[in-house]
Amino acid sequence: MPILREEIRAAGGKITFARFMELCLYHPQHGYYNTERVKLGKRGDFYTSAHTGPVFARLLARHFELLWHELGKPDRFDLVELGPGDGWFAAELLPWVAKRFPEFSSHLNYIAVEQSPLLRVRLKQLLSAYGDKALISDDLPTPKNLRGGITGCIVANEFFDALPIHILMWRDGRWLERYVCLESDSLRACEEEPSVAELSQHANSGYKAALELHHSENSWVAEIRPLAAAWMNKLAESLTRGELLIIDYGYTQEEWQCGRFPQGSVLGYFQHQVIYELLANPGEQDLTAHVNFSQLMEVGNQNGLRSWNPFPQAQANFLMELGEADEFHEVFADCATDRERQQRALQLKTLILPQGMGTTFQVLQFRKGM
Repeated sequence: MPILREEIRAAGGKITFARFMELCLYHPQHGYYNTERVKLGKRGDFYTSAHTGPVFARLLARHFELLWHELGKPDRFDLVELGPGDGWFAAELLPWVAKRFPEFSSHLNYIAVEQSPLLRVRLKQLLSAYGDKALISDDLPTPKNLRGGITGCIVANEFFDALPIHILMWRDGRWLERYVCLESDSLRACEEEPSVAELSQHANSGYKAALELHHSENSWVAEIRPLAAAWMNKLAESLTRGELLIIDYGYTQEEWQCGRFPQGSVLGYFQHQVIYELLANPGEQDLTAHVNFSQLMEVGNQNGLRSWNPFPQAQANFLMELGEADEFHEVFADCATDRERQQRALQLKTLILPQGMGTTFQVLQFRKGM
């Protein structure tokens, strides 16, 4: 990824890890999410819940339909998906809603918010049959460009974990930031004063208690994600009535302070393998970090979003509540053979069992105007 070295040289020999992560994932030509290589599913680097099969989409379809009723069955129910990737979720969801909930389907307005130009082209091809009932955008709809703002549900499934993150380390009584530098044309990590003073202030307010609790002199790591707060502000502004549904892996501030991630949570993923060398394969491996749920809840509540649950809920519990209403009938409704039922049951287990995604992923629900 030559552009990376060019930017480091132009910046005086170093860039923040947050900028490194941004370039590696989102550079228009060379970023991970903007190249042709398969990222998701069996042939890619990782799975999302949507890639396990139709189970996830069908259970959430029930959730959206129930929410539509709670809102009083508005003429337009906006379903906004952030970072839909290759569109697997919408491809499973939309035809199922049309079949199972035809009245709701006639009012459903799907909007995909995808920053990757390459993926937007694929989404338009995939969802072309839905015409103006499935819109593809590079930014979030606002009350100015979507009449009345969003009424319905905004879904952020594994969206926040891919936002760039600043890494700070506690060294000899002060915070230093991790940068990416060049040494003999090779990438290496280095530590210097934080790029902006606000990072130290955030670290002091969120992580100083952990240092005191664990008596850490030179080893504690803080992760600061300014874009998470910025996105929560945008989401709160765009949502007029309805729900913000966040599904991701993460932690509360209390969990971090108890030492859950003493060395940080940033990881790489390549061909379904965890990569601990974060500077390896720039632009070719995924980079991700756990989400600070406490930050999302605090910023959301400050901007008029009401937390539906006081704590993050395990994905297993969230999906079980949706499926138990009809004993998971909708999950198995179209299975014609025992083999198909077994495969569908395996997909369900992957989503809800602790050794699968059931407790790894957590659910945050925010409500507004209802």
